[in-house]
Amino acid sequence: MHRLTRLPARFPANTKYVLEARGPYVRRYIEYPDGHKVELSPRKAATCHCAEQTLVPAMSPAADTKRRKRLVEAAA
Repeated sequence: MHRLTRLPARFPANTKYVLEARGPYVRRYIEYPDGHKVELSPRKAATCHCAEQTLVPAMSPAADTKRRKRLVEAAA
């Protein structure tokens, strides 16, 4: 693979920008339609904090108590 210090302004049709995760780093390269590859400098992978975020809003304590009461009554 070749290394470039500067990328061209335009690329041929069907040129691919490839990312490969390798532990804490991401290996990057450009693959031209003829199979020629140009390696780019590796980058540190971004960490995901997905587990810390949720789409469900938090319930107020009063709403949670009402919901639990309804569940107990429905089960009886």
